[in-house]
Amino acid sequence: MDFDEMLDTWRAQDTAPPYGVNRDAFRQALEIEEAKVRKELRSRRRGLWFFWIFGTGMAVWAAVWIAITITNGWSVIYVITSGMSIGLFALGVGVLWVSRGREPGRNFGNTLQEEVRRSLALVDYQLSLTRYWIILLGVGCVVVGTLLFSWTTNSSQDIPDSSSGVGWFWFVVVFAVLIGRGFYKERDKMREAKAKLELRQRHLRELLAALDAPE
Repeated sequence: MDFDEMLDTWRAQDTAPPYGVNRDAFRQALEIEEAKVRKELRSRRRGLWFFWIFGTGMAVWAAVWIAITITNGWSVIYVITSGMSIGLFALGVGVLWVSRGREPGRNFGNTLQEEVRRSLALVDYQLSLTRYWIILLGVGCVVVGTLLFSWTTNSSQDIPDSSSGVGWFWFVVVFAVLIGRGFYKERDKMREAKAKLELRQRHLRELLAALDAPE
């Protein structure tokens, strides 16, 4: 029996006290749930670290490209677009850094009440991460900055067909469609996750209130 099933069993009790469900089993279910959640959060952080490192590296490379452009006397437009790329990379990295929030620590006691409080803190943290728009904004800035800087480097080097208006237009259109599709897909996913987390939050608060109530 997992935590949700045990919680449903507890909530279905009309006359038995909340500790009618075995407390040790309840605590174990909470610990298993916590381990699962923290594993998911680690996977999320790895994805963010990728964009942080990539975005920072691209910002540095764009800054170097500005120096190369000035040294070689290339068109000022490449300085401007490189500067815009740096701004997009910096914004994207900054937004993603803010989106990570602050994961709650483990400095709780070992009682069932403290286990519930720890689970509730994790749920609160997960709810703070359901702001899908801020993640998409950060990733979008990094991706758009990459596209702009790619155009800058290709155009400044006179790579054949790199400045093809038609090809670039359709590439941007396809990219915009994919970004829009990803936005709505992520929005629906986040909304579903938020609804489940809010229900879990309410149940945990009910359980904590019952456990804290005088016998």
